Amino acid sequence: MIIDRESFTDIAQHLERASSGLLAAASGLSHMCPQNAPQSSRAMLHWLDLVEALMAVNGEITALEGILRGVLEANCEEECARATAAGPARKPS
Repeated sequence: MIIDRESFTDIAQHLERASSGLLAAASGLSHMCPQNAPQSSRAMLHWLDLVEALMAVNGEITALEGILRGVLEANCEEECARATAAGPARKPS
């Protein structure tokens, strides 16, 4: 077993909450865009830095999701290998 079900579920729930939080932050940030500010203004540059930071966090969440999928696949492969090694299930007499 690579990871137990409870730990996997905890990690998946944290990842889902982080993803939802990121979406809420990005949605809120879109309403804060300094639309009338010139491209070189301090407010616009600060806003662009925030957008880039959210994009970086999104990349990290995507990477974590990939790792979690890999762990799930490894667990499934290990369980299948263990079941195959145990042989066919016997019928109760």
